[in-house]
This record gives sequence, C-alpha cells and structure tokens, in this order.
Amino acid sequence: MTGAQARYVVGRIAQALVIVVLTYTLVFAILYLLPGDPIASAVNDPQNPLPQDQVHVVLAYYNLDRSGLEQYLIAAGRALHGDFGYSLTTGQPVARMFGQALPHTASIAALAFLVAVVVAFGISVLATHGPTRGVRAIARAVPSVTLSVPSFLLALVVVQVFAFRLGWFSPVRDSGFKAVLWPALVLGVVVAPHVTQVFVQGVDRTQQMPFVLVLRAQGRSGYAIFLRVVKNAVLPTLTLFSLTAGELLAGSVIVEVIFNKNGIGQLTQDAVRGQDTPVILLVVLFVSTVFVTINLLTDLVYPWIDPRISLRQRTRDRRGSGRGGPQPASGDVTSSSGEREDERKMASAGVDHGA
Repeated sequence: MTGAQARYVVGRIAQALVIVVLTYTLVFAILYLLPGDPIASAVNDPQNPLPQDQVHVVLAYYNLDRSGLEQYLIAAGRALHGDFGYSLTTGQPVARMFGQALPHTASIAALAFLVAVVVAFGISVLATHGPTRGVRAIARAVPSVTLSVPSFLLALVVVQVFAFRLGWFSPVRDSGFKAVLWPALVLGVVVAPHVTQVFVQGVDRTQQMPFVLVLRAQGRSGYAIFLRVVKNAVLPTLTLFSLTAGELLAGSVIVEVIFNKNGIGQLTQDAVRGQDTPVILLVVLFVSTVFVTINLLTDLVYPWIDPRISLRQRTRDRRGSGRGGPQPASGDVTSSSGEREDERKMASAGVDHGA
C-alpha cells in the first residue's frame, strides 16, 4: 500500500468515526430535549414501581442533577468503555439485552441479504438473457411491481396465508432455521427490486461496450462473455448493496414485530414505547456503526474489482455523483481509434474493459 492509499484509508476511517459520533450526539440531544422524564416514569409506574432504595442509585448513575452537556460527556465516556447503562424498564444491563437480541436480527438480516442477491441475480438473468421476448418483458416488469409493496404488508400476507391458513410455520412455536427463513424471505424480496433494476441497467449498458463486440468476434462462448459483462455491471450494484444493509436493519423492526421475533427490532419497539433512552442510544450507535463500516468497505473494495478506479478517483466520484457508482473518466471512454485498438489488445490478452 502506497503512502497516498494509506492516507486515504486513514481519512475514510476518520470520517466514519466522525459520522458515528455525530449520530450518537444528535440522538442524545433529541432524547434529552424530549418532554417527560423517563426515570420518573419508571419510578412512579403503578404496575411495576421502582423500589425506593434503588431510586437514588438510578438518579446518581444517570447524573440527572447535572446539565445536559455533563450527562452527555459521562454517557459517552462510559460507552467508550463498553458501559451502556441499565434499562429503565427492566433494570438489566443494556449491553446484555442487546447481546441477547443481536443474534436473532443478524441471522435474519444475513439470510435476507442472501435471498436478495439470489432473487436479484435470477431476475436480472431472465430480464437480459431470457429465452423469449415475453419472458424478458415479464422479468423486467417484476421489480417495478414489487417495488411498491411495503415490508409490513408482505409480512402480514405471508403470516396470514402460510401460517394461519396453510399451517406451514408458526410465528410463536417455531425455532431454529425455520423461524428465521420466513422473515428473511420477506425482507429479501422487499429489498431485491432496487438491486435488480440497477443490475439490469448495468448489464444493458455494458453489453453495448466495444469490448463485448471484440470478444464475440474472437469466438468467445456466451458464458464467458456473460461473466465479463457481469463483472463490469456489478460496480453500481455493489454500491446499492452497501445501502441495502441499512434497509435490512430498518425493515427488521417491522418484520420482527409481525413475526414475533425477539431481535433488535422488537427491542427497539419496546424501548421507544417505554422511553428507554439507554437502549435507544445503543441501537442507534450499532446501526450507524454497521452502516458506515459497510460503506467504508465498499469504497475500499472498488479498486480491487476495477483497477481503473483509484482511491483518489473514488473520492471524487463520491463527491460528484453521490450514491451512484463510479463514472469513467474522460480518458476511459473508448471513442477514439487508439482506444479501440487498446480494447482489441486487452481482449486478445483475455482481459476485458473492467478487468
């Protein structure tokens, strides 16, 4: 790794840390400014009142007699040491509650991501290389139709049809892989249309590039050409997949409640309903950390997939095009005769335009 690359990586890590800190600070400020006193609500709860001998302990731990800035600095310092406080509704350590909920959400999100990849790739293949024009037209229309279906509606339909009517699973009694499969299918199907549309457009655009014509003229097999096309078309899709992680975490809140799963989504709902600010802060910190980490890894993977993209150029692309994939520089556009000759040489050596 060169000095410029090392500085880029360190800079991107610093940016990611700043985003996480700013997110935590903003949420803390919002929760601090909200009307009401969650500690007083927990103490005076008629159904589950907090014992008087613990009231002073709770008040002293959260330093409610100090200013908001002092409370923030104390809470941030404790968070750096892994101390996220205690739940205001259960009294348990927040880290322990979060650790118990994380495996459920992680398994659902991981399987949903795999479902989204399989569905997006399958529909994209049918949309671009289907056996007939009708099949290709139907495959291209599927993402537009499913894009308008919200996750909660699809989850309710799945529970009503496959659980209550057909009895294929039970939202209450099932455990193991079967308990994870159905929520993951719902989440995966919901996020797949975005990826499918971008990937289909990327394949269509890549198939018009000169290197594809060169490979066909050389007599390469359709499968070999397809692999080269996919490698070039996957770059914008990779960016969208990094954003899909946030959508999976957000969708898990609704899906876990409908499927009665005790994951981060259910934990977040209970925390918001009970004004359990320590739990809310930890959930926000986790989600923001996951989101910026995945985006950071995506930026670092780009040059490995396409060597034409330098880390410095990737920075310019992010500033200029926002969420879109990297745009080729003017020198990368194969328009002149000299560049076409380079394409022929690259194809003859078995390397395509994006290898």
